[in-house]
Amino acid sequence: MPSRSRWTALGALCLAFLVAGCSGKAAEGTGGAGDDGVKTGPGVTAKTIRLGAMSDLSGAVFGPLGRTQVQGNQLYIDKINKAGGICGRRLELVVKDHGYDVQKATVAFSELEPQVLGITHLLGSPITAALEPEITTKKLLTVPSSFASSLLKSEYLAVLGTTYDIDMINGLAHLVSKGKLAKGDTVSHIYFEGEYGTNALKGSTWAAGRLGLTLRGVQIKATDADLTAQVTRLKSDGAKAILLSASARQTASVAGVTRSIGLDVPIVTQTPGFDPALLDTPVRAALEKNLTVLTSYAPYGADAPGPKEVAALFKAKHPNEPPNALVDYGYVSAQVIGEALKQACTDKDLTREGLGTAYRKLKSLDTGGLMAPMDFTVRGAPASTQTFISRVDGSAEGGLVAETGLYRAQITPEYKVG
Repeated sequence: MPSRSRWTALGALCLAFLVAGCSGKAAEGTGGAGDDGVKTGPGVTAKTIRLGAMSDLSGAVFGPLGRTQVQGNQLYIDKINKAGGICGRRLELVVKDHGYDVQKATVAFSELEPQVLGITHLLGSPITAALEPEITTKKLLTVPSSFASSLLKSEYLAVLGTTYDIDMINGLAHLVSKGKLAKGDTVSHIYFEGEYGTNALKGSTWAAGRLGLTLRGVQIKATDADLTAQVTRLKSDGAKAILLSASARQTASVAGVTRSIGLDVPIVTQTPGFDPALLDTPVRAALEKNLTVLTSYAPYGADAPGPKEVAALFKAKHPNEPPNALVDYGYVSAQVIGEALKQACTDKDLTREGLGTAYRKLKSLDTGGLMAPMDFTVRGAPASTQTFISRVDGSAEGGLVAETGLYRAQITPEYKVG
């Protein structure tokens, strides 16, 4: 009969085999290499790469636009899976709704983080700022739907295209180049408190100084829906243009108030400030006459291969839903992660560290005209300094038509980001 010590040794040996496994496949999240020689991290199995998205699907601030970005993510993932996946693995998207609430986002992140290799979409400047330390600690490559230049210093935040400050520089310079503003004019900038608004204000303040304009900033909260007092005051200040770094709700208010008080001036807003649903409201005429929208991405269905492909994919999958240009951005944000995954596969390293290293190898990334070519190799620098400048057209799908192609003002290269 075997001695107790022999049974103990045998038990330890069996336990070792159970822990190590005999198949040669790496367990999810272990960092070991599987049969294909590729090291794997959280969210990666022999058959699947799981990615995450955290958006405002139920909140009153960016709800409709957040949903569209997630749909754009999924269009790219569907296309990749149809073509066989990446590194012999299918992509899966796990979506969490944070309702544009930092506390809810923190809880959702703690649930999502262990399940995924990277995040294709994180909506909200305050939410991104709150989660950034944990994103860095977990080495979780994340594409924020935020373009604050302060995020560029983060090792694991992939900020796409231009930043809020650069967009405002390009937009303000464009108004001057078109003769809509002249040296000595006063411009008012209504902006959200927080990273989004203050970063945009930094750009407009710098540009106003270079262009000989007087800039007056008006800070508001995301919950401020009626801007009658602010717009009335800026009329008395003699504002010749209004810059707006807020959400579509505030854009509607500004357009409505300017019309009611007879203030006929250009209004310039940014990515979060336009939703084509506004064209079904009484302010449509005011928007079509005076609103310009600055984005890092092309208008929906623009005349380029990338936007045309995304529009076709969106119509096929969501035939009864109204489109907007954020489907383009959602597609590209997943595409950037996808290109990093392809490079990581080549490097035989599908760990979080491997994905982060692969992302920094992406140079002159071509999106077929969905965004400007992007360079992610220089940490701290924007991926692009070119902006799409669009006008509102209610007859166009998505509500925007390009007024310019990719536009970079002559003064923009002089600006120091950071």
